[in-house]
Amino acid sequence: MLPSTTLKPKTCAHCKTQFMPARPMQKVCSPTCARRKVEADKKAEKAKTKARREAIEPFRKLVSDAQAAFNEFIRLRDADKPCVSCGVTDPPMTAGGQWDAGHFLSRGSHPELRFDEDNCHKQCKACNGGGGRFKHHERTVSAAFREELMRRIGTERLERLEGPHEIVKWTRDALRQIKVIYRAKLRELKKERA
Repeated sequence: MLPSTTLKPKTCAHCKTQFMPARPMQKVCSPTCARRKVEADKKAEKAKTKARREAIEPFRKLVSDAQAAFNEFIRLRDADKPCVSCGVTDPPMTAGGQWDAGHFLSRGSHPELRFDEDNCHKQCKACNGGGGRFKHHERTVSAAFREELMRRIGTERLERLEGPHEIVKWTRDALRQIKVIYRAKLRELKKERA
């Protein structure tokens, strides 16, 4: 070991304070700072890994995650209401549950309304699948949906839905933000109902 007189003061790599090293290759002022530096390096590496993972995350997965959060919120928001199309309150249990978040104007033909709360309401699986209780009647699922929407949201908001819309190009950040927003709304709604 070299005498301490030949060593010069250094700046700690972690806390940035001046210290007199006990060894020539010493980079931190104390074992505590060394542990903190290792933890900080691990945290920084974890953040880099997360950023790289988010950068290569498939766009479809982002859409799917945002849609799942939105749909879960819609089903809880309308939990005390019947099916928007047929009015049933207790449909038979099927694979995937009893209820869907049904879109009045479909996500395929109106992607800009995918996350519009006026466009989406709790719907039984049979009606959301297209046929349901109206398969052999003159009335269709969409006609019944429209009639109930008129009662629930009013004519003005329904006309806004059916009117022209700007095309929306969803970005990765927007989809992540939608997921965060609807997870927060869901937590808030659960607190209110508890």
